[in-house]
Amino acid sequence: MWLFRRGPLQRLAILLGTLIIFKIVSAPFFGTYGLYIVVGVAVISLVIILWRFFRRDPTDGVGIKLN
Repeated sequence: MWLFRRGPLQRLAILLGTLIIFKIVSAPFFGTYGLYIVVGVAVISLVIILWRFFRRDPTDGVGIKLN
């Protein structure tokens, strides 16, 4: 698998990805509103997870399937 190999192309990709993430995190906008962005994403994720949990079929996985 490409992700677990330690070739020069992978090292360059990891370095580039780290640099991009560092530049995004160090941006003034993210520094000012970072906490609000993280809390907003967490709340939206929680709502989606709970929505999918409570909207599932109550008969799913119950009983024996004969077909």
